[in-house]
Amino acid sequence: MLEPPRAPALALPQRPACRTDAAAPAHRGGRGRSPRRVIAAATAAATAAAALLLGACAIAPPAPLPGPEAAAAAAELDREVFGIAVPAPPRSAARAEPALVIDRWWLHFHDPALNALVDAALARNSDLGIAAARLREARAQLDEARGAQQPSVDLQASTARTRTSAEATGLPGGAAHTGASHRVSLAAQYEVDLWGRLAAGTDAARARLDTQGWARAAIEWGLTARLAEVHFGLRALQRQLEIAEAVRAGREQTVTLRRAGLAGGVGSEFELRRAEAELAAAEATLAALQRQRLSLESARALLAGTPLAELTTAAADVAPLDPARPFEARLPQGDIAGLLWRRPDLRQAEAQLAAARADIRAARAATLPALRLSGSVGSDVRELAHLFNAPGFAWTIAAGAAQSLVDGGRNAARVEQAQARSDAALLAYRQRVAAALSELREAYAAFDTAEQALAAEQRRVAALAEARRLARLGHEAGALPQLDALDAERNHFQAQLAEVDAYRERLLGQVAAFKALGGGHTAAPGSDGPAAGAAARDAHSAAARGDPAPAAR
Repeated sequence: MLEPPRAPALALPQRPACRTDAAAPAHRGGRGRSPRRVIAAATAAATAAAALLLGACAIAPPAPLPGPEAAAAAAELDREVFGIAVPAPPRSAARAEPALVIDRWWLHFHDPALNALVDAALARNSDLGIAAARLREARAQLDEARGAQQPSVDLQASTARTRTSAEATGLPGGAAHTGASHRVSLAAQYEVDLWGRLAAGTDAARARLDTQGWARAAIEWGLTARLAEVHFGLRALQRQLEIAEAVRAGREQTVTLRRAGLAGGVGSEFELRRAEAELAAAEATLAALQRQRLSLESARALLAGTPLAELTTAAADVAPLDPARPFEARLPQGDIAGLLWRRPDLRQAEAQLAAARADIRAARAATLPALRLSGSVGSDVRELAHLFNAPGFAWTIAAGAAQSLVDGGRNAARVEQAQARSDAALLAYRQRVAAALSELREAYAAFDTAEQALAAEQRRVAALAEARRLARLGHEAGALPQLDALDAERNHFQAQLAEVDAYRERLLGQVAAFKALGGGHTAAPGSDGPAAGAAARDAHSAAARGDPAPAAR
C-alpha cells in the first residue's frame, strides 16, 4: 500500500545569529527644513533597513517555497486517484443519454408535487440557511485576508496638557513647567510580503471559502435526495393505505354476512371468529401504515422548512404510486469520472486539502525575516489655534526588519501542526474518493436489483390474483375449504403491499444513481474557486486518459 505523499519537504532556514531591527528616526518639520534633507533622511532609513535585511538573508538563505515540486506531487495524487476504475454501468434496461443533465434530476420524474417540494425546501430549509451564513462568514474572512496584504492608513488625533515638576525641569529658580500638546496625523503601515506569508493566508482563506461553498452544495445535494425518498415514501404509503382500506372494507362485509348467517342458523361461530380475526389484522395493518405516514409527513415538513405555526398540521396531499404505470429509467452516458468529480463532498474535501497546504506555506514563511514600512504626516503644536499652520507640520518615516531568534520552538511547532493537518486532509480526501466509488457501485447494484425485484413482485401479484379467484370459485362450489380462500386472499393482500414497496425502491434506486453521480445541486457559490477547480479537474482527467477536453455540462 502506498504511503500518503506529504507536501514537498522544505528544509527550514537556519536562524540568523542576530536580530535585525532597523528604523529611521522620527523627524519634526518646521521652518528651515528643506525637502532635500527630508528625502535624504528617508533614503538613509530605507537603505539601513535594506542592508540589515539582506544581511540576515545572507546569514540564512531561505528555502524556496513550493513550486514545481508541489505541482508534481499534486499530479501524482491525481494519477493515483483517477487511476481507480469506476464501477460498470448497471445491466438494467436504463436508457443511457450522453447529454442527460442531472443537476436538477428530480425534473426527470415529471412529478409536479416533487418539483414544488424541492423548490420550497431549497428556499426555506434551515440547514441551507445555516450553511449560507457560514459562507458569508468565510467570504468576510477572505476579505480580511486580502486586506492584510494592503497598506493601512489611520487617522490619529490626540491632545494633552501636562505639568512637569520643578525638580524635573531643572530650570533656574526651580519653576515648574506647564504645557499642552495637540497632534493630528495620518499614519500608514505596510508589511512587505517578501516570502508570501500573507499571500498564502489569502490562498487559505479562499480555499476555506470554497470549502464552505461546497459544504452548502453538499447539504443541497443530500437534501434533494432525502426529499425524493420521503415524497416517494408518502406516495407508496398512500397506495398501500388504499389497498389496506379496500381489504378492510371487504373483510368487514364478510364479518357482517357471517353474523347475519349465524343469527339465521347458517354457518358456525368458528367461521365468524375467524372472519373477525382477519378484519382485526387488516385494521392493524391500516393503523401501522397510518403511523408511518404521519412520521413521513413530519419529516417532509421539517425538510421543506414549513413554518412553525403549520408544522403540527402539515398533512401531505400526494397522489398514490401506481406500480402499473411504466417508468423509464435514465442514466447519463460518457465521462462517469467527470460526473463523479462534480460531487460536492469530493470538492469539499479537495478544498480542505488546498487550505491545509496553504497553511503550511504561511507557517514556513512566518519563520523568515519580516519587513515593515511605516510613516505619518500631520501637525503637532502646542496651541490648538495653530494646529493647521505651516510651522506645526511634522512627519515620520520608518522601516523595520525583524527575525525571531529564540522562540522556544513555537514556529517549528506551527509548521509541524500545519503539516499534520495537511496529512489528515489528504487521507480524508482519499477516503472520500473511495467512499464515492463505493456508493456508486452500490447505487448501480441497487438499480439492477430493484428492477428485478419489481418484475418478480408483479409476477407474484398476477399469480396470486388468479389463485384468489380460483380459490373463491372453488369455495363457492364446495370443492375447496374456506381456509384456502382466506389464505389466497391474505397472500394477495401482502403481495400487493410488497409490489408497491418494490416500485418505490425502483424509484429510489434511480434517485441514488443520480446522487452518486453528483447530481442534485447547483454550482458552489461564493467564489470562482469551485467552478474553476471543476473545469481544471475535468481537463486534467481528460488529459490523463487521453480524451479530448470534456464539453461544458
